[in-house]
Order: sequence, then structure tokens, then C-alpha cells
Amino acid sequence: MKTLYLHAGGSKTGSSALQVFFSQYARALEQHGFAYKNNSEVQHEYQITSGNGYALFELLVSTPDKYCINDVIMSYFGTNNCAIISSEYMQHIDSRQIHRLLSATFILGIKLEVIYFVRSVIPFVCSAYDQVIKRHGEWRSIDDWIPELGTLDHIEFLKRVSEVIPSANIHVFNYDSVNEHLVDTMLQVLGIGDNMKTDARHKQRRVNRSLMNHERNYLRDFNRRYGGQFSEEVSDRLIYSKPEYSSEIPYISDHSVGILKEKFQADITWVNQTFLGEIDGISISSNQSAMREIHRDIMSANEIQQTDMDNLVLEWSIERIKALQKELDDVYRSRSFRITYPLRRIWKLVRRIMAFPRKIKIMTENSI
Repeated sequence: MKTLYLHAGGSKTGSSALQVFFSQYARALEQHGFAYKNNSEVQHEYQITSGNGYALFELLVSTPDKYCINDVIMSYFGTNNCAIISSEYMQHIDSRQIHRLLSATFILGIKLEVIYFVRSVIPFVCSAYDQVIKRHGEWRSIDDWIPELGTLDHIEFLKRVSEVIPSANIHVFNYDSVNEHLVDTMLQVLGIGDNMKTDARHKQRRVNRSLMNHERNYLRDFNRRYGGQFSEEVSDRLIYSKPEYSSEIPYISDHSVGILKEKFQADITWVNQTFLGEIDGISISSNQSAMREIHRDIMSANEIQQTDMDNLVLEWSIERIKALQKELDDVYRSRSFRITYPLRRIWKLVRRIMAFPRKIKIMTENSI
């Protein structure tokens, strides 16, 4: 019987690191009977990726043709009996789409196993806040941003998937407890943790890291000045320059902590009772995780001076200008430009001639 392992996230739980690992070890995984297909090539070991599940996600949310979905599901297996799909997009499918996926795998004789990581609320919120700074141009303080949070994607997905898929087929882990051995945890679920040889450095890699305080402040100011238009490019430049650095958690006021407790304490209790238990459960604030993130391998902010960040952004700006200049040169040399440019010049001259009598009239009236 074939088995499909669906790793749906959640967001900010090391998905990119796992996806880079899957991509780099695709051949080794195949030797153990696991296919990781339909993934884009990883260019470097710290690349932020979206995994290999977007094609299936797009069909589930847009195409009613079950046979088309069946074909795509089978494409993930190749010649193997087990397949891995890893994509945070999948955490956004609704109950109806989850049911379509389960029905498709049932018809194909495939066993569906869901793998999902959750985090305690404050570590997740801090990481999500950095993500909207890096990717969506956020510039407000975290205390101004927190009141806008309505739901947590982690918990909402688990609610939806638990209504459709048997609990025995849903593997949920507290990311705060396993983030030091994330790859090992995944390999244990696959049943090959004791057999597959891997480089310890690859298993401990952090991808798409959160920000240090001075980086966060710099990007917030940059986003405020320029409307967030270039937040993704600039943040990538900063992060990729020092990908091994650990993050620093932003300060959250007691008032904001109270908001988070009021909104999410009941959901936390449900997740723990349903999947994790009290011993390894999530909470509002995972103190152990928070302190580890602050103190483990932290580089002093003085090691990246303000001028260093300015220089990185200056390099990015120069590259942008050069790329724009090349684009303009290509347009100028293109045949369509050479044909239409004289016509535009003629039309501009005609408009100026047509406007000239009107300007004379206005000047005459004003002089009277």
C-alpha cells in the first residue's frame, strides 16, 4: 500500500529548513523508498523555499476534476511506494478541500499521514511579526500589531483536519521542544531515522531565521520610509549575509500578553488535550524556548554595525539601479521602441502645437 506523508507546516516552525533538507537528500530518500518530487531546485543551503506542494494545493482550491487531482497525487510517487509533500500552503485548505484530498487518496489506495508542527503563542507571534516585517513591509511596533490577530493558523488547521482525518493519521509535535532535532523528528515519523545517514550540520541548519533587534529596527524604519515595497529584497540581503545568527525576541508589553491569553488560551487547551498532552504541550509563553532563542549562539549586535547594514543596502540599491538601467537599455534597443518612439515624439509635438493657441488666449485674457 502506498503512503503519502503530507507535511503542512505550520508556519514559522522550520518548514524551509526541512524543505531544503528534503531537496538536498532527495536521492538518499529514494534509496529508502521515499520520493520528494515536483520541487524547485535549491540554489544554496539557506534558501527560503515553499516546498513541493503548491501544484496540489492549487488544484484542491480551484479544480473540481477529481481525476486531475489523482494524476497530480500520483506524480509525487514516481516509482516509490512512499511520497513526501511539504508545503505550508496546505495548511490553508478548508474542510471541503481536505475531504477531497482524503477521498482522492482513498480511491487511489493511498494511506494519508499528516505531519504538523505547532508553537507556543508568544514565540510564534514574535516569529510571525518578524515575517510580516521581512515579507510584507510592516513597520509598526509589535504591541500595535498584536491586536489585529484574529486566529492562529496552526490551531485553525488542526481543527479542520481533525474533523476529516482520523487522529491516528495526524502526527503533531511541539516545535519548541523539537527544534534542536527537527530533521530527526521528521525521519522518525517516516520510520527511517535509524537507517539514513545524514550530515549533522544539515540537520541543524536554520533557514529563514527571525531578526535580531537592530535588524528589526532597521527594517521597520526602512519599511516606514519606503512603504514596504522593497522589504523582501532588503531583508533577504541582511539575512543571507549572516544566516547562522540567532534571533532576538522583541519585547511584548503585559497588556499585549493579556490580549493573547484572552484570545488563545482555550485553543491551546484544546490542542494539548487532543494531540500533545500537558507534559509536552504548548502554552502562551514557552519560557525555555524563549530563553534558548535569546541566549543560544547570539552574536553581539556590535558585530554588525549600523554601517554594515547601510553598506549591504547600498550594494542592493546599486544592483537595482544597474538592473533598471539594463532594462531601459534593452527597451531602447528593441524594435518596437524604435518604431513607436518617433511617433510618440510627433504626437507630443502635435499636442504642444494644439495647446499653443490656447496658451496665447489665456495670456491675452490675463493681460486685459
